[in-house]
Amino acid sequence: MGCGATRLDLNDHLTESLTQWSNINYEVLLLVFLPGLIFNDSFGLDVHLFGIAINQCIIYAFPMVLVGTALTACVGYYVLPYDWSFNLAMVSCRVLDFDVDMCEF
Repeated sequence: MGCGATRLDLNDHLTESLTQWSNINYEVLLLVFLPGLIFNDSFGLDVHLFGIAINQCIIYAFPMVLVGTALTACVGYYVLPYDWSFNLAMVSCRVLDFDVDMCEF
C-alpha cells in the first residue's frame, strides 16, 4: 500500500500518514509496541503448558523467528523504496511479521 501511494504521488491524508510512518525512529517504535506485545502473550500463558513446551520453543521456534525476521527485513531493506536503515527494517518487519503470526490464531 505504501509503495503504491508513494509511486502515484498523491496528496491525500493516507499518503501523508504513510510518509510520516516511514520516517519514524525505530527505537521509539520498538519501545512503544514491544512491551504490550510481550505482556499480551505472557498474560494468557498457562504455566504447566509452558513447562512442557519450553524445550521445543528454544530448539525450533526461536531460531525460525530470527530467520523469518531477517528475511522479512531483507525485503523491507532492499525492495521497499523508503531508504530505511537495516535496524529500522528489522524492527518494522518484525512488527509486521508478528501481526501476521497473530492473525493465524
